[in-house]
Amino acid sequence: MKKLVFLLILFGFIYSCDSKSDTVETAPEPTFYKGMDLSFQSELEDYNIPYKDADGNPIAILPFVAENGTNLVRLKLWHTPKDGENSLADVKAYAKHIKSQNMSFLLNFHYSDYWADPGKQNPPEAWKNMDTQEIRTAIYNYTKNVVQQLKSQSTLPEMIQIGNETDSGFLWDYGKVWNEFDNNWANYAALVSEAIKAIKEVDTNKEVKIMLHHSSVENAIFFFEKLEPFNIDYDIIGLSYYPQFQIKDLSLVQQKLNQLALNFNRDILMVEVAYPFTFDYEDKSNNYIGDSSQILSEFPATPEGQKAYFEWLVNAIKKIPNNRGIGFCYWAPDWVAFNGNETTSTSGSAWENQCMFDFDHKALPVFDIYGNN
Repeated sequence: MKKLVFLLILFGFIYSCDSKSDTVETAPEPTFYKGMDLSFQSELEDYNIPYKDADGNPIAILPFVAENGTNLVRLKLWHTPKDGENSLADVKAYAKHIKSQNMSFLLNFHYSDYWADPGKQNPPEAWKNMDTQEIRTAIYNYTKNVVQQLKSQSTLPEMIQIGNETDSGFLWDYGKVWNEFDNNWANYAALVSEAIKAIKEVDTNKEVKIMLHHSSVENAIFFFEKLEPFNIDYDIIGLSYYPQFQIKDLSLVQQKLNQLALNFNRDILMVEVAYPFTFDYEDKSNNYIGDSSQILSEFPATPEGQKAYFEWLVNAIKKIPNNRGIGFCYWAPDWVAFNGNETTSTSGSAWENQCMFDFDHKALPVFDIYGNN
């Protein structure tokens, strides 16, 4: 009898172990972000542009891109925009649309009233003539207010970038690190840290990843090395890669990406990328890209060449060591030519040949990259 009891207990123990082993949960696969910067949509949607799928059927752009694999949308924010676009009200409204489609949201603080990039980083007019301490207080208060408003409407971003293409710093001259200000890194780092502090005070559940954004794959190592002594608490290295402005040696691009991951132990997001599907144009404005010297010889300016480029890009990102390559974000895939105002329309678009929609506003084959990866 004792032997029978022992065998039953032993059998129960083995069964219990097997049952537990069957229910052990594996770690979830890390998200690979297939994003788009749709900052123009707050304006473009007012014009009822007839976007279409590949078969020519009318679509609503945000549900369409979500259904076709987009899982991240980036929006830029200007402080007090003179033309009224990319305001906090715009961002808050469109953020609700993004979340309704179950996509992640990346907020891009420009800390300017207009475009900010390596060649211009103008502070908001409201912040001019402040002293050093006042500008630090201003960036803290402004950042905290924006993030709190987004959190209050249940649209807290999954990612926030502190400035746009800040190779030369931002909030010139307070945080400028270029030319005669090349010894000003401590002030730049202090401003960035104030913004991060504000975000973290709102983000009490630690849901937001912080990004610093550099415009150049080839020069980013120097930038992030200069920041190392300041121990800035950021999570993601954001990079732009536009071949017409950067190295075209693809093996060297891969090498630089790999080195960034190894040197700084941060995730890498290719946060601004695009590629032309033609050299033609459909408006009265010169395009940023118009001839073969501006693109990669491996990928022609055709719909299939555009798709092949993104196949290469996704592969390159996924080759970054230690799974540090987390995705990409197509810049302005929706900025097609159309009849509207001069800022973003037929009179002024310099981008329609780099969109993800052709001149009939039909979805191009590059959408396959979103669905297949």
